Amino acid sequence: MIQPIFEQSGIIHIFKGKQAEPIKLAIGEILTAEIMDIFPTGTIQLRIKNRVLNAQPHRQLPLTKGDTVLVKVEKPLEDGTIPLRLLSAHEEKINQNTFQFEREVSEKLFKIFDSIFSQRMPSAKDIKQTHTEMIKTILSLPTESLSETQKSLLMQKIIDLFSMQGRTSKQLNELIKTLEDNNFPKEQISQLKNLVINDYRDLNPERLKEILLNSGVSFETKMKQALSDFEKITQIKEDLKVILNQITKEAKLQGLEEIALKAEQILRHIEGYQILSKTYQGFFTFLPVLWEELEGGNIAYKSLKREGKEYHTVFVSLNLKEHSLSFVVTMINKSFFVSFSGTPEIIGEIKSREKLLKERFHEIGMTLSGVSYVSKTEDLIKQWDIKEGNVSLTV
Repeated sequence: MIQPIFEQSGIIHIFKGKQAEPIKLAIGEILTAEIMDIFPTGTIQLRIKNRVLNAQPHRQLPLTKGDTVLVKVEKPLEDGTIPLRLLSAHEEKINQNTFQFEREVSEKLFKIFDSIFSQRMPSAKDIKQTHTEMIKTILSLPTESLSETQKSLLMQKIIDLFSMQGRTSKQLNELIKTLEDNNFPKEQISQLKNLVINDYRDLNPERLKEILLNSGVSFETKMKQALSDFEKITQIKEDLKVILNQITKEAKLQGLEEIALKAEQILRHIEGYQILSKTYQGFFTFLPVLWEELEGGNIAYKSLKREGKEYHTVFVSLNLKEHSLSFVVTMINKSFFVSFSGTPEIIGEIKSREKLLKERFHEIGMTLSGVSYVSKTEDLIKQWDIKEGNVSLTV
């Protein structure tokens, strides 16, 4: 029996049979549907999002088994029926042109990030030229017009890129060691060390917040604030972007090109995170944590207010030595929802401790209203990338 659940956000959850994972449809979403079979009764069997559904046409349609068509999810009827409207040839052509346009924009943006996070050590001249071209290209890209699906796919590719080669925290650690080996000014080394967490016992909300706000992504915002409030100028001096610029200048004066290149490469990374933050209208940066089992990670934050409720959501992606783990924590007013995605082994460990997780939330006076697990990180990204009128939570 199919039991649809409708959210005010426009997300429809269809629970089919004994499967625990629902089929999620968004009102207005355009989907590719494969015609699996057409029964004598007229019922059409469709494959949508790798799941099979049965649909009852309201009129005779020129369809045959094996066809692939585009359908649009319309607003549910009063009796709970979920209409899937077959797109006309004209609409299909417009949609295909839009998809091609979005794909081209996404590919250009991904190539830019690929160059930003490449491990290749270019010359200072190459870095400057590449950065100038990068900024010009990004400013010309209409990223705000990308669909939510395309943005999710793009962000997934970028996160995969981070996992392969863009470990900013690791490069930061290597820079610190290089500075120590070259007897660089201890003050600047100390400033860098102060912006990373090397011991899990030092990890607390206040410390993490301080480091994230000084990771360079918010530098321009702090500059604007300092112009109107001079007392905030001290916040700028503690920012990673300022420290790296100082190290770059000092290294060039001493003829230490390797240090200058390492510092400039991390600066390019920071600007990459700034571009991500702008593209997704949130806050996105590397996770400044240096632990033996943790090879790198990224953290993103978004918030909005709607219908008297406050929505805050955090996306975290961790690169462990033998496993990967991503999770989203969403707070709606004072209720929390957590979703996990990762390798089977680590998800199994989390499931075995789910009761403990709920108890820990309860101990500190917070309500954990739901815990869920998804197979694709892309689904987590959609949950993180909350928009006005588009919040998807599996409770």
